[in-house]
Amino acid sequence: MSAEAQAYRGALVRTAIALGALGVVGAAVAWWWDGPSAAVGAAVGALVAALAALPTQGAMLVGHTRSPSSLAAIVLGAWLAKMFVIVIAMIVLIDLEGFHKVAFATVVMVGIVLSLVFDIMSIRKARVPYVDPGTKS
Repeated sequence: MSAEAQAYRGALVRTAIALGALGVVGAAVAWWWDGPSAAVGAAVGALVAALAALPTQGAMLVGHTRSPSSLAAIVLGAWLAKMFVIVIAMIVLIDLEGFHKVAFATVVMVGIVLSLVFDIMSIRKARVPYVDPGTKS
């Protein structure tokens, strides 16, 4: 497995674990803070954060060995699909009576920041060169 593949797989796995833990911890804290509706909001927030982060990481894992145009198509397709799902989720959730929007928004924001941190850590740790040393310029 190449250094790039290990970096993308590591980011995907770490982000999934972190978002799962965030969902559990966020729901527990939200339940303690404001009851069951806040816990549901926090859990749904973790799910939406996962829908925002994991498809892009998965697309990079699948497409990093393909041609640049194929990679772009895979990443664009993943982005469009996740945006469609997130917009539909927002439309459904905005009018739900009793849905705790503060817990939801807090967990979504923390989840997105966590995913970005894991992306950066994984890519920096991989130390993948920007150039191919075996080619002539």
